[in-house]
Amino acid sequence: LMMTILEESKGFSLHFVVIFFLYLSFCDGFLVHQTPRSNVLTRSTDEAIEAAAFGESSNGDAIMSAAAAITKESCQLLGVKSLGVDYGLVRTGVAATVGYDPTPLKILSNLNNTEVSGCVVEMCRAEQANQVVVGLPLHKNGTEANQTTITRVFAAQLADHVIRNLGPSVHVLLFDERYTSKEAAARAHSKDPNRNLQGQLDADAACIILESYYNDNGHGAELVKVDSGLYEECVKIWEEKRIQEEKRLQEEMRDRDARTAWRKEAMERDRMTEDAASMKSNTKKKKKKRKKKK
Repeated sequence: LMMTILEESKGFSLHFVVIFFLYLSFCDGFLVHQTPRSNVLTRSTDEAIEAAAFGESSNGDAIMSAAAAITKESCQLLGVKSLGVDYGLVRTGVAATVGYDPTPLKILSNLNNTEVSGCVVEMCRAEQANQVVVGLPLHKNGTEANQTTITRVFAAQLADHVIRNLGPSVHVLLFDERYTSKEAAARAHSKDPNRNLQGQLDADAACIILESYYNDNGHGAELVKVDSGLYEECVKIWEEKRIQEEKRLQEEMRDRDARTAWRKEAMERDRMTEDAASMKSNTKKKKKKRKKKK
């Protein structure tokens, strides 16, 4: 569409149209995601747009490079799969991102921290998530509450489980979850005013945590760190599990190859048996024909 308009825009400067479309696409992205930023464009994106608009040989490649730079900057989490967790002492809601749209997965009830962490790790593995975003409850003024401390303790235990089972590349993050429960209740009530909301909103609240996190491009998130000594132990356990898993997969592959080879040999034996039987049958028929001729 952009190239068509560029070709047909006789009354406007080519460079002006390029700048207009690039800037419009950038602003549209920020209007949609409402991303707070100190600088509208980084220097690298400025340079890409300048090359597309004012370069001596402005062409499709330069325009596409500028568009890619804008997309990368305005959608920094594009392609990052996340699990959202709305933690509670009684119920914990879990959601996952599908593109930029989160979807509720499950509500975990009456489980201790170890059991909740194990369930989150399994869902993270099943969803092939790159990270886990845990909602951090705060007072309205941003100060920490008693539930904040409880959530931090859980997040640290979850980070331990994640590293042990999924590896150090999967991170656990804390992100401000103020008003998510109220917003989840308001959304549910708007869809169905008669719906019983008791114990049903935790997964929806996890979705809202992910929405906020992605809308802010992850700004303000806090990485949950594991103590250095414990971290090394967790990584060592993960490496051992990874090596064992690789050995198991190699053994399965060898078994599969052996079964495949055995099937091929069996099929070849059957074919040779059938060929021999067919040749024997043909020989008998020829002998009968000779006797009849005599």
